[in-house]
Order: sequence, then C-alpha cells, then structure tokens
Amino acid sequence: MSVMEEAGHAAPAEALLFVITCIVIGIAVKYFLARLPIPYTAILLVIGLAIGLIQGAAPKTEAFTATLTQWMNIDPNLLLLIFLPTIGFSAALGQEPHLLRKNWGQILILAWPGVVITFLLIAICAKYFFPYSWSWPQALLFGAMLSATDPVAVVAILHEVGADEKLANVIDGESLVNDGSALVIFLVLQRFVQGESLTASQIVALFIRLALLGAAVGAAFAMVTSVWLSRIFNDPGLEIVLTFGAAYSCYFVAEELLGASGLLAVVVMGFSMSIVGGRQVTTRIKVEMGAFWEALEWIANTILFIWVRRQAVWN
Repeated sequence: MSVMEEAGHAAPAEALLFVITCIVIGIAVKYFLARLPIPYTAILLVIGLAIGLIQGAAPKTEAFTATLTQWMNIDPNLLLLIFLPTIGFSAALGQEPHLLRKNWGQILILAWPGVVITFLLIAICAKYFFPYSWSWPQALLFGAMLSATDPVAVVAILHEVGADEKLANVIDGESLVNDGSALVIFLVLQRFVQGESLTASQIVALFIRLALLGAAVGAAFAMVTSVWLSRIFNDPGLEIVLTFGAAYSCYFVAEELLGASGLLAVVVMGFSMSIVGGRQVTTRIKVEMGAFWEALEWIANTILFIWVRRQAVWN
C-alpha cells in the first residue's frame, strides 16, 4: 500500500490522474499530429476508444483503473456544469463581431427552422426504417439528439482551402445556437417519452421558459458584465476573472434557478459580449482574454471528448 493510500488521500490523487493524462494526450496530439488532415476532436475520440479497449484487455493497471472508475461514475450533470459554460461561452465570445452583425439572421434561420426540419427528417427515418418499433415521441427524441451538428472538421477545412470567412462564421455560429435549440427540443420531447401528457399551452410555456428565458438571461448578463468592464481600467486579471465568474453565474442562474436553458444563456451571453462587450476592453486585454478562454475551452474539449468515448466503451 502506498503512502498516499495509507494517508487516505488516494481518491483525490487518482481523480487528478485522469485530468493529467487527458492534458498530456492533448498536448501530444496537438504537437505531433497537427499536420494530419484529421480534426483534433476526432483524434481524441479514437484515443478515448483505444484507452477503453486497452484497459479492458489489461484490467490490472490498478492506478489507471481506479481513476477511470471514478470518472466513469461521475454525475453527468456535474460534468456539464463544469464544462458547458466554458465551451459555450468561449466559442461564442471568439466569433468575429462584424461578421456576427451581418450574419445574425442567417444563423438564426439555420439554428431554429433548420434544426426543426433536420430532426423531423431523422425522426421519420427512425420511425419507418429502423427495426425498433419506436413510438413517435421516441423517434422524435432520437431526431432531436442527432440534429445538433459539430462543424469542427468543416470549419477547419474551410479555413485550409481559403473559403469565405462569412461562410465559416455562419456555419460556426449556427452550430453554437443549434446546440441550444436542439437541447430545448430534446427537453420538451423528453417529457412525452417519460409519460407526461402536456397540453399545447404547456408546451408553448415550456418552450418559452427554456429558450426565450434562457436567451434573455444571457443578454442580461452580457449587458451587466459589459457595463462592469467599462468601469475597470487596465486590469487584465480582474477583467478576465469577471468574465469567468459571469459566464458560470449566467449558466447557474438560467439552468438551476430559473429552469431555462443554461447552454443557450451562455451562448447568447458570449455572442452579445463579442458584439458589444469587446468595446469595453483594450486590444491587449482582448488578446489576453481570448487566450485565457481558448485555453479553458481546449482543456474542456480534451477531457470531454476522451471521457465520452471512454464512457461508451465502459457501458
């Protein structure tokens, strides 16, 4: 038995081992495999699958088995609370403000009517072509799960071939909003699958609470944060920490206190900060703030993508 186990501190150390492993893997992938024409997140999914298969074939790796067990048994809601605000806010904040102003209408059209059309088509295929005899609520729920898109590979290819920045911005911005819209549709349909019977007025009220209230909370937090930033002069540490605290507070208030969509709230907050809040900080602080949120988003994506694939093998 190790000294740490004798002291009763094995659990925190083993939990940290998974985080360290993910970060080391992420650095290695970025450094050594950067030239491969494969998206970073796709490589992480393959690595997560390999970790699961190797650990399954050699289960006697005690320390690593212990850290995987802890992370595989973690509450998914806690994981979302830790990582979703970072991913949603950072990606939205990193959008080009002038392109967002021009493309906002196209982004909304693709993210709402476009998602609805996509999830309906997927549901029809699931209902009539899959051999599972699903009911319509189940087929629609499946469609909602698959209707959100991940444009990492597409946007990377567009940048590589020198495509119009407007096209990349529309695709990237739409993917952020459709994550929220697909989640809202999923949560509404989940009630039906769980056996609840909702009237039309209840469905409309639930949709308004999840989508519109979430967006309103995000806009409100963006406004307050922008005003606060305008009162701080040349203090990059304080300004960066302010955006960090505001993003997580926005998610918590929307998701936990008001029952709205926390993801949609932080995405709207990030978009609003990109368009308006950027005027309240200097160029130097913008660069430092962008680097901070980019690093956080990278860590969150690295851990999540490896965890998701390892969780699939675990189950």
